[in-house]
Amino acid sequence: MMPEYGQLRGRVDWTLVIAVAGLVAIGTMGILSAASPLPYYAQIVQRHFLAVGFGIALFMFGLGFNYQIFQDQAKTLYVLTLIMMTAVLFIGEVQRGTRGWVNLGLFSFQPSELARLLTMLVLANYLDKQASRTGAVRYVFGAFAVAMPVLALILLEPDFSSTLPIFPMVLGMLFCAGANIAPLLAMAACGALTFTLPLIWAVLSVRMDLTSGSVILTALMRLRSFDMPLVIAILGVCLLAFAAWRVTLAFRLPAPGLYFIAGTAIVVLGLCTAVVFDHQLKGYQRDRFVSFLVPEADPKGASYNVRQAQVAIGSGGLWGKGVFSGTQSRLGFLPERHTDFVYAVIGEEMGFLGALSVLALYLLLLWRVVHTARLARDNYGYLVCCGVAVTYMFYLVVNVGMCLGVMPVAGIPLPLLSYGGSSLAVNLLALGIVTNIYSRRYAFY
Repeated sequence: MMPEYGQLRGRVDWTLVIAVAGLVAIGTMGILSAASPLPYYAQIVQRHFLAVGFGIALFMFGLGFNYQIFQDQAKTLYVLTLIMMTAVLFIGEVQRGTRGWVNLGLFSFQPSELARLLTMLVLANYLDKQASRTGAVRYVFGAFAVAMPVLALILLEPDFSSTLPIFPMVLGMLFCAGANIAPLLAMAACGALTFTLPLIWAVLSVRMDLTSGSVILTALMRLRSFDMPLVIAILGVCLLAFAAWRVTLAFRLPAPGLYFIAGTAIVVLGLCTAVVFDHQLKGYQRDRFVSFLVPEADPKGASYNVRQAQVAIGSGGLWGKGVFSGTQSRLGFLPERHTDFVYAVIGEEMGFLGALSVLALYLLLLWRVVHTARLARDNYGYLVCCGVAVTYMFYLVVNVGMCLGVMPVAGIPLPLLSYGGSSLAVNLLALGIVTNIYSRRYAFY
């Protein structure tokens, strides 16, 4: 039963609420300033404030209901998530080559944002229910089995950027749950191959001279042309390696053989998933990888965004040029200035102190989420907070890193700051659930 809000008074983490409010306020100023020269400025303003109001309502919803209801209804949530992500493939609108939005009249909703949060809640339930098996390899594989169907449906849209936070979220929650470190490292290695090989292939496509005389590099480039039947065949080999590994364990064969089989399976699986991801990448996404490692390859194309973001941040100085006074953003030199690169706008208009304030508020927010995880009354609440903390850290590092030029441009927004109604509303719902966990750190109903 939902308690009255008066019962929660005095138990709300007001430090977290202040950090969230500060980030939303700064983000709103950055969006209003960056989008003001655009011809559809009025529509952006309307939709943003509509998302803020809807997000506040979702925050209060997450705060008011007992968060344990999400664990009780985990199976229902999972089924609804799969149905929602399947339906969007048929009824969704196509924007920028991705069928990932549903038109709700006043605004468009991106179901993948909600799907990540629901997957986190379902995964926390799985990890909690299977807590007695944390040392088993199947505990790790089971967690990825929960997330993979959602990830696959997002890739079918195709929306590569939306899948990026899922992998670190699963790994982080497994680590916090106490999973065996060996399979975690194995999955991390597989993920590293998955995401780095397409980057290597993209760079080698630009600098083909590097492959001359190199058998390994030439083989890597040929691997990229594999078709799906061959990938499926290699996955079959990987499954056979896994079966051999299980036999090795059952008959207590020497450790070197076990490590060889496990290592082979990791490499083969990583190569297969890398091929699949490389085929999912669009041309402009591959160009972003190239511009990160070879900026001189396309200075007026793929490298342009990052260069302009660096110029904007550097030109802000200590105090900034003033809100609504940024030349890089208002004159249109900085693309995607109210979405992915809003941090660069803040750096230009609010200066070093404004950019530092954003980082300070994010660190304050992360600290309170981690603190809530420590105080959670049950393992489920602890794991949900861990998932939120890991996801926010990933978003922060990638988005700020790409604005500073130390990370490749990945189309990752900055939560609570970047323009995007679905992202803002879902993030406020997630933080409402975290605040609920903090409010119920003591046993009361």
